[in-house]
Amino acid sequence: MECLLGGKYCSNGSKIQQYIVPASLASGLYAWYPLDGNTSDLSGNANHGYFPGGSWPATLGPSYTFSRSNLPNGTASFNGTDQLFSSDFAPVCNEDFSIALWIFPNNATSNQILGFQQGNGSNPGVMLALNGTGHFEFSSYFSYWNNQNLTHGASSTVLSANVWTHITYVHSGATQQGTIWVNGVNVGATADTVNVSNVTGCITGSLPFQWWTGTPLNIGYGYSNPRFFSGKMDDIWFFKGRQLNAIDISTLMNLP
Repeated sequence: MECLLGGKYCSNGSKIQQYIVPASLASGLYAWYPLDGNTSDLSGNANHGYFPGGSWPATLGPSYTFSRSNLPNGTASFNGTDQLFSSDFAPVCNEDFSIALWIFPNNATSNQILGFQQGNGSNPGVMLALNGTGHFEFSSYFSYWNNQNLTHGASSTVLSANVWTHITYVHSGATQQGTIWVNGVNVGATADTVNVSNVTGCITGSLPFQWWTGTPLNIGYGYSNPRFFSGKMDDIWFFKGRQLNAIDISTLMNLP
């Protein structure tokens, strides 16, 4: 039985016992959530997903259904009402990081994918979403008085509902901006959208912050109403200290 290196399945479609991260993706890898029946991190770093408590909505996490390869329990399904999970992945604006995942949105507009928040419905930090016109966007918010949006960018392409789409955000700590990728193509970039007088560049660790950090990154839940993601997600990859390039993204997209 021949197995595919860097993937999740053997060639006959059966599960393999040990998930293998391709050598080219090992550097800077924080977590990999295959979402095959659970929210375990299989990067080897044990940064497993969990269900947040406190002010966050009660949840049992996503349910699981057929994967992109039509294998049972191979992808997470979110009902848009009360399903989410959390990760301790906490990027900041003055470091390189990357986020990549597959999504299958039930609706392609106003659909929250993931985001940081200080509390339920307040003080958001970084957020990935499909906006009101169906574009994939990255946003970061100022976490002090009034949540003004400092950094924002959207894809030039419109995403479709009920279609698997690969999305990636690649952030540069040097420029404090990032690029937006859809299906392996660079289709957008972020820019600062407002000038807040008491924020100079990227300040972290004490007020004022550019982004809120230190609270759970909620996957399947965002800031704007409706707050819950409706659809499926697969193979979420988080990298710290690394900017993925086109070859890296292609490698991710071609994993089984």
